[in-house]
Amino acid sequence: MNGLEVAVKAFLDEAKELLDDIEETLLELESNPEDQALVARAFRAMHTIKGSGAMFGYEEIARFTHDLETTYDRVREGCLSISKELLSLTFEAKDHIGLLLAAPPEGDAETRAASDEILARFRAFVAGESAGKSDTPACSLPVDACGGEPEADSPSTFWIRFKPGVGIYRTGTNPFALFDELEALGTCAVVFHGEAIPHLEDYVPDDHYGYWDILITTDKGEASLLDVFIFQEEEEYHVALVYPGSVRASDLEDLAGLVQSHAEEEPEAILQVLEDEILGRLNKRIEPCQETAVEAPAATHAPSKSSIRVDSERLDALVDMVGEMVIIQSRLAQAVQGNEVPSIFHQVSEELERLTDEMRDNALGLRMLPVGTMFNSLRRLVRDLSGSLGKDVNFITEGAETELDKTVIDQLKDPLVHILRNSMDHGIESPETRTAAGKPAQGVVRLSARHSSGNVVITIEDDGKGLDPEKIREKAVSRGLISADAELGHKETLELIFEPGFSTAEKVTDVSGRGVGMDVVRRSIEGLRGIIEISSTAGQGTRLNISLPLTLAIIDGFNVLIEDESYIVPLNTLRGFQERQVEGEVRTLETMVHMEHMIPCVSLRKLLDVPGNQPEYERVVIIEVDGRVVGLSVDQVVGRQQAVIKSLGDMSSNVQWISGTTVNGDGTISVILDIPQLVRFASDQKNVVAARDVTLH
Repeated sequence: MNGLEVAVKAFLDEAKELLDDIEETLLELESNPEDQALVARAFRAMHTIKGSGAMFGYEEIARFTHDLETTYDRVREGCLSISKELLSLTFEAKDHIGLLLAAPPEGDAETRAASDEILARFRAFVAGESAGKSDTPACSLPVDACGGEPEADSPSTFWIRFKPGVGIYRTGTNPFALFDELEALGTCAVVFHGEAIPHLEDYVPDDHYGYWDILITTDKGEASLLDVFIFQEEEEYHVALVYPGSVRASDLEDLAGLVQSHAEEEPEAILQVLEDEILGRLNKRIEPCQETAVEAPAATHAPSKSSIRVDSERLDALVDMVGEMVIIQSRLAQAVQGNEVPSIFHQVSEELERLTDEMRDNALGLRMLPVGTMFNSLRRLVRDLSGSLGKDVNFITEGAETELDKTVIDQLKDPLVHILRNSMDHGIESPETRTAAGKPAQGVVRLSARHSSGNVVITIEDDGKGLDPEKIREKAVSRGLISADAELGHKETLELIFEPGFSTAEKVTDVSGRGVGMDVVRRSIEGLRGIIEISSTAGQGTRLNISLPLTLAIIDGFNVLIEDESYIVPLNTLRGFQERQVEGEVRTLETMVHMEHMIPCVSLRKLLDVPGNQPEYERVVIIEVDGRVVGLSVDQVVGRQQAVIKSLGDMSSNVQWISGTTVNGDGTISVILDIPQLVRFASDQKNVVAARDVTLH
């Protein structure tokens, strides 16, 4: 990959993160439409996507985002207000930019047509809103159909403070070239502040000292000014609208001198001084201009599939550990040369064990992300469903800072989307139904994350109508899943919704169907070595708890043997051990007594067709799957083991009960069992045998 390809990939990754940031900001704006800091944050993200897109040849992205950015520039100027319609249009535009990132850089006929259709609706919206505000001074400027660029006879006056870092020259940037660009945009007055220039003996020729204040009148708009500084750090410059109109060159010089005399004051105070001065000189009312708040870069967002942002402190710690590893290796090499290996072996072994543990924890930590990166996209889903279903829903998220492995987060999103769709479509009632039932018209859907016993528990709950156990039972009987006289407890009845194809929905919708696909949800969670549990009260709501391991890279389990073959049983399914004497011929699936209850017992030797002699006594590993207790008989339990999972790739695609393999300390290989799939495999084998027996008889 050459340098340009690396740079383009970095742009695409950054653009996706900025789109996530825009979506999060828009959702916050929906609750706080007057928050100018949020408007500025959205504007800056749009501006960065536009500028970077133009730089790397993504012409269609630059063209489309320019109009979007200009619209939000009008919001900052007070000419447009944040509304549901504007936010909905912007959400659609944000999704379209995501599609443009995957399209050819110059766009194609289809994407350009889609861009034009969205922009046409933006223009119609802006034209209508601007007409309604035409009586305000700040909005009396002519606005073109593209969304708000001032025409040539309607310039505006801005104040810019440019305070570059001391090393700007060493980056190859000439600040004076920026002034040439500004002068090409309009009439400027520039003041330099050189109070920081040191005495000659302390002066470093390659360092920069001081900063500039610039007053400029231009008809190009604020976005053009920001483009001048696109390669500078955000904290190095500040652009603020002073007056929505033209100021004479002589007045600009006077205003620049006024700024110089107030240079040590806060930006808000300087703006106020400038406004008061213009009021006095022009004797004309203008509305105070709010300072453009530029937020610090947002926290790490959901990364692209191919990259992940890492805290530099974690990388530094990992580098330090590698350094320690090199030292240990050097000590061992010297010990070998001096025949001192026995004397230092114990000490080096302890240090190596400690260092290995630290490196493992640190390396796994590099892949950890806050679940909030996923929660933010789910907020958008709930918002859109609320509108399409005509339901008023308060979506609450908690524990967004809880961290999970990136792989888990990537694979968890689809099951959560399905659950939330079910909750919105068939859980939460319409406002009228809720009011008639004595509930608040606004429903509540809560998504939370927390740590529990070394796992992360994700909870999705709503205060909707809940699940009806009787209805579930009737459906199960009609589907032949249970007999009419089957005795099931409340929890067991609810668990029936996870059976393939099971549904209690009275009608199928394009959003979801309660129970449709819930078997897929459960299998997806189990594929992450997780457990899903459900509880519900009719008329009050439903709760789903999903317990997940922090990472998929390492698993805690017990090593068991059948003859010389080694297997790992994951600890999260383990409930205990039991010994039993073998009498007669062993079958694949039998029953046994455990804690005064009869439970099924699967012979792994028979199920997996392991050759060898059956021992007289065997150990039974007691596990729990989907709320059912099952025994797995093995020859020997070696002990607890922490296993690093190695995928078998396509080799295991047809063997679903294998999660992967691991290399043991003695160099042998252990197969890691997928217990839920293994139990289903055993059940399927039993059904095949039963069907064959019926056929034979």
